[in-house]
Amino acid sequence: MPDKNYPSFFADCIMSNEEALKRAVVSGSTVASGFATSEPHSFYAGLWDHIVREDIVQLDVRQALFMAPHRLCLGSALDSRGIMKEVAERWADVPVLGAFSRKVNMTSRKLEGLKRLINHYEELKRRRITFTSPFIGAATNAIIPNNAITRSLYPDYVGRNTTRTGITRMQSIHFPDAVDSMGFDPDNNPIVNTFVLPMTTPNENGDMSHGLANGANGEILEKALRLKTLNILIYMNPNYPFTTGYKDASNTVNVQDFEELARAGRLFIVEDEGKLAGLPAGALGSPSSAEVTIAQNVVNHIEQNLHFTKGRAIQVGFGGTGVLAIKGLKESSWTGRCYTEMLEPFTLDLWESGKIAGTHFIEKDGTRTQLDGKLCCTFTICEDGSDFYKKLHNNPNVIVAAASRVVIPEGFHHGMGINNCLGIDFHGHINAGGRDKNHFSGVGGGATIARGLSKGGIAYFCMKSTHTTPEGKVRSSIFPFLPLGTPISYIGPDLMGGRDGARFFLVTEHGVTRMSGMDQHSFIKGLISVADPQFRDELRYQAYKEFRVHM
Repeated sequence: MPDKNYPSFFADCIMSNEEALKRAVVSGSTVASGFATSEPHSFYAGLWDHIVREDIVQLDVRQALFMAPHRLCLGSALDSRGIMKEVAERWADVPVLGAFSRKVNMTSRKLEGLKRLINHYEELKRRRITFTSPFIGAATNAIIPNNAITRSLYPDYVGRNTTRTGITRMQSIHFPDAVDSMGFDPDNNPIVNTFVLPMTTPNENGDMSHGLANGANGEILEKALRLKTLNILIYMNPNYPFTTGYKDASNTVNVQDFEELARAGRLFIVEDEGKLAGLPAGALGSPSSAEVTIAQNVVNHIEQNLHFTKGRAIQVGFGGTGVLAIKGLKESSWTGRCYTEMLEPFTLDLWESGKIAGTHFIEKDGTRTQLDGKLCCTFTICEDGSDFYKKLHNNPNVIVAAASRVVIPEGFHHGMGINNCLGIDFHGHINAGGRDKNHFSGVGGGATIARGLSKGGIAYFCMKSTHTTPEGKVRSSIFPFLPLGTPISYIGPDLMGGRDGARFFLVTEHGVTRMSGMDQHSFIKGLISVADPQFRDELRYQAYKEFRVHM
């Protein structure tokens, strides 16, 4: 329907963004949106101003991974200029004074920004505004540093991020379980008032697509249309790529399907031309030296073991190191297939270059259908400014389907996954979504994928061997025991077991070690072999002290 010849019931639901916010976001309500690039950017870009303008209180926002530094999350913290900005600019070419003024300005800018951030957190708490989320990112996971100044000024916040300040309420769930866990109770009653989602404009057949991502959006919308007990707010964007699903795992909805919801007064539509959710430009182009080395170690291991890596359906998880490895595979001898939760430009590039022959899909009866020449995922992502999303538009070879149909163990049997993690201990417990007591991201689909790969698959867990604590201390990412309170994403049996020839590996910048099929003593020795050299003696000591492991 390029000419906007919409049915009257549909056209009558179109309104301004301001009017939609007034109807959908009111005091005492719960609003929700989807994961990552399912984010309705324009909705969140204007939400804080609406909250202040309408004096909204007691609001719960349910979503997974804010994709931009929205004022809802950070207030005016990023507007900080520093007390010596003009001076620093004026003295920029004066060696000593220029450097000194820049340093002072940066320090004051950080302090000013921190003050603004804490003030915003206090305002969120005063208004009783909370975020409920199974997965978080940079907009809400920043830990308030622990130093003399912060301990003096903000003692209640030191060493904490929003997950431990009463602002973000983590709901640790597996990606495919999101709909029933966060949107509806066991009796199918909605536990949110309004679900917000971006979609394409209707095409000539009246079909609207979920575009960049399906995730949980398709399933929630399907329930809302059937039950008519939930408000739906759609940001209809003509710039969204039109993508399709597979058979009964649809990624589209016909405009006629909205009629009953519209007549029930539960459909709100905003014609939107806001930005498409994505990573900041350059996010994947400036990796650390450790990330580059880890990715190369993965590529080298795949190349050196083609007798068991070649031909498998590859998967890559959220995070830069795994994506770097995918990029590196283009110059390798590896060829295979792809079945993945996330589709990004480098996997598409492998497919376009002929290294990926196709994908598969799991039918509802559990059978696997091979699909040559196609790719399958539940969400897509790229950097701002990339032409990747344009390549997805009306591309019949890219399948985007619900997480509950894609991120299931059966889909990853005998596959090959490359995922990221933050820490591991001698019991085989891995934290991929938090450090110490703070959540950092979430488990997403990782654990579900690992359970699938444990049947004949290959898994690479990419991890930097060290990290820096909020106090500024460099620490090993390999522990005898994970620190007290650390969120656990995988447990020992997920790593040390496996069947049908499964192989699980830990990859750091210091090498690759196999974890599957190992007793605990062999497992511990393998971990220490890829630990940072400066911590190996202490880890050997702890290995003997705690488990009598002789090195």
